[in-house]
Formats: sequence, C-alpha cells, structure tokens
Amino acid sequence: MTFGPKEADVTVVTWGSTKGAVLDAMEDLEKEGIKVRLLQIRIIHPFPTKEVVDELSKAKIKVGCEMNFQGQLTPIIREFTGIAMDANIFKYTGRPMKKDEVRDALRDIVKKHSKKVVLTHGA
Repeated sequence: MTFGPKEADVTVVTWGSTKGAVLDAMEDLEKEGIKVRLLQIRIIHPFPTKEVVDELSKAKIKVGCEMNFQGQLTPIIREFTGIAMDANIFKYTGRPMKKDEVRDALRDIVKKHSKKVVLTHGA
C-alpha cells in the first residue's frame, strides 16, 4: 500500500505501527518542500516482489523505518528484490515512534545524507 506523491524526494518503507508516525511526518515535511512517499509492507509471505520492485526502482532515496534494533524488513526486501535501502531509521526503546522524531530523521537523511538514525524519544 502506498501513500504520498509518486514523484517524491524520499520513499519510506515500513510495516506495522510506524505507519502513523510516518504519515504525520509527511505532512510537516511537505510544508518544508520535502516530498515523501510511504510504501507500507502488509504481508511478508508471499512477498509482494513485483509491487516492491515497481515502487522502489523509481525512488530517489530509499529509507527503511522499523521498530527494532537491526532492521528485520530491509534484509528481506533486499533478498527478494535485490534493492538495498539508502538509509534506515530505527527505534528500539519499546516506545512508539513520534511524528516529530520521524520528521527530524527524514530531514537529516534528505539534507545531511545521514545513513542511520536511531530514535530515542521516550527512552
């Protein structure tokens, strides 16, 4: 499932509970002139290879966004599609991601070319 403009500066790939924070952050970033697209993976098996390849092959910057220490989804994406993420956002404090921290992380990835951002709000 996708959200946001087809012509985006960054495409975020996520699954599960991070969706809401990313959608909220997208609105703030749009006001700053940063266009974000969200690709939500809703099923892992069978993996939606064609859909993911179609979406990520057009992405300028690909960002994995996950609520775990290592990034469990991004290696699966690479395994099934051959496409690696350009950057990752992780949070593993047990607290949910917040719009502001996702917004700030995506801004750093787009403007400062950060490769890995670990969120700690609420730790």
